[in-house]
Amino acid sequence: MSAAARSPATWNSSTSWPGPPTGSSSRCTRRARNGSESLCAAQDACALRRACAQTLAGAAICALAALPTAAQAAPHPDSLPSKSAWLQDVAPVAADLQHHLEQRLAHVPSGEKPAVVLDIDNTSLATHYDKGKPIEAIRSATKYAHEHGAAVLFASYRSPGSRSSTTKQLTSAGYTVDGLCLKPEGQSPGKAAVKLGCRKQYEQQGYTLVANVGNRSTDFEGGHYEKGFKLPDYDGQLS
Repeated sequence: MSAAARSPATWNSSTSWPGPPTGSSSRCTRRARNGSESLCAAQDACALRRACAQTLAGAAICALAALPTAAQAAPHPDSLPSKSAWLQDVAPVAADLQHHLEQRLAHVPSGEKPAVVLDIDNTSLATHYDKGKPIEAIRSATKYAHEHGAAVLFASYRSPGSRSSTTKQLTSAGYTVDGLCLKPEGQSPGKAAVKLGCRKQYEQQGYTLVANVGNRSTDFEGGHYEKGFKLPDYDGQLS
């Protein structure tokens, strides 16, 4: 079944994340099934849910965690983790991406045009922590994809007037840029709609989007990709 024929993603911020399966790490990817993508919550939430399931004390902790706190009600940038801690959270997602690409690109049907589509800020580039610099593990995965016949495409909510500077920023960071889709001119339909429109546009160009990489739920809504890889956004604090 083509990506376009799949039903849209059903995950949203009100959907609870059941936690990782027994024996797994708290990785933030799940296979898309019929176009529906299950995305993970932050890793600390995964750990908290495991505690709930395993101990009575964990249940008490969960009850306390359910109460609104200042940090939960109004996240503050100061509560973001350090760069090193963030990169530790990114690492298992990037490893899953790399593994998926190795498996998927080893079996490309004749005539197929595989591609990876990526968000830019805090997904491809470490915009918050190290502006303009690449996230090395993600860049490495895209380099592997390019070397094994996949296009490297970008979908961003950056302004249409930033095309030249964005392309230069990405290439200077070591990325191949086979396509760049930005927010359209005029009134925007919203981030999720723009990202979905970009993916549909790439499909119309003949690409099969074997992987979709982002760090916000809006990077995944609507489907039109085979598998999604969500980097941490810490409940929306990291844009």
